[in-house]
Amino acid sequence: MKTTSKLELTPIGSDYKSILPKHQIPDPLPEIMKAWITYKGGKTVLEEVPLPKMLPDDVLVEPLWISICASDANKFVDLTGDLKKTVFGHEFAGRIVGVGENVNKALIGQTVVGEEHYPCLQCSSCLEGKFDRCQKEGFLGWYKSGNPKDWLRNGAFAEFVSVHQSCAKPTQGIEKFNFFPSFAEPLGNTVKMERIVSEKSGRVPETLAIWGGCGAQALYMVPYFASKGVKNFVLIYRGKPAMMYMKRCVMDLDANFYFVNSDDQQQLNRLKEELGQEGGFVSVELTGQEKLQKMVIEYASPKGKIFYYGLPQSGKKVMIPGTNIDIYTFVTGRVAMEELNLNGVKGIRVMGRDNESWKETIEALKTDGQLRKEIMKPLVMAGTTENMGDLVEYLINSGVRYKQEPYGPRPAKFAVVSEKMMKK
Repeated sequence: MKTTSKLELTPIGSDYKSILPKHQIPDPLPEIMKAWITYKGGKTVLEEVPLPKMLPDDVLVEPLWISICASDANKFVDLTGDLKKTVFGHEFAGRIVGVGENVNKALIGQTVVGEEHYPCLQCSSCLEGKFDRCQKEGFLGWYKSGNPKDWLRNGAFAEFVSVHQSCAKPTQGIEKFNFFPSFAEPLGNTVKMERIVSEKSGRVPETLAIWGGCGAQALYMVPYFASKGVKNFVLIYRGKPAMMYMKRCVMDLDANFYFVNSDDQQQLNRLKEELGQEGGFVSVELTGQEKLQKMVIEYASPKGKIFYYGLPQSGKKVMIPGTNIDIYTFVTGRVAMEELNLNGVKGIRVMGRDNESWKETIEALKTDGQLRKEIMKPLVMAGTTENMGDLVEYLINSGVRYKQEPYGPRPAKFAVVSEKMMKK
């Protein structure tokens, strides 16, 4: 699909063949690097900036495989907080090319996936070495950590990224299996979700309802839960293009699919009857959209459970019945509660990845070829990093952000490889 004179998108999916680095690690490291700077309003331009600072326990990663998360796409225009400009890119894999003074130099050259949540190094969890449970973490390109000495770290739309060594997860060779390794990051969310759903439910549910079930995260959640034994999926969606896209992606899975339009009252009434059955119902909420947030609670099964993942819109508050807490505050962890009673139904907060889910994710991708194939179906290649500015402009103009029509391309996963990997 041709889009501009520079940008050409290729829906390559599971036909992707591994692209691996052949260029040498720079030695010595440069003092200046190139980075795609996104300014408030969405304009993204290539500029030269200083090499990222590094703390003693940091590693410097050269991003080689970068995928565009819908979460970033929703920030391209308005950015985060009071930011005037930033460097986005929190789904990436690459090579370690430099280390801080406390890090073993033997790690240089190791291929890793980046964890974008980085530790503050000051909270009680960090002081115990539990960096994946940091209470004041930062987020690459979005906001700095709660450490007053921290700075806003750039994301992967740049030649180099500095992160704490705990945030660099070894790929163990998954990039050689015709797999785009940055996809391990969003899959890790699903792996953690499945573990907690099974633990809290006492089993893998036979039927799973997913609100926002045709969005970007569902493209990973559905095949992974199917691989774990879920037989029936009820996918509540908004937007026909996203639903049709999901249908194409799941057609090879050994499961039954029921698609429910969130604007079709007849379908919703039938769903409510099913959800009210005595056996209870397990629901996963993946959407940040206000209307569906309300419906998740309204349609909740009395003996079921709701598992929340994602970043709800932070505009108009959706209050939890019987409490003075809104969904956004609960899901983002600002009330420091993991479970709540939601209108008589247990609501469970599931956010991000932890060390255990990272290990499970890499192991699953190493050993399950069919899962790798299913996870890769949404891949749309957008060339190399030299096209990043055009790609951001395309995503802004093509309706991939919340509250923006046509909302069609958003579920696909757009990706680029480092320009250096395509040069001899």
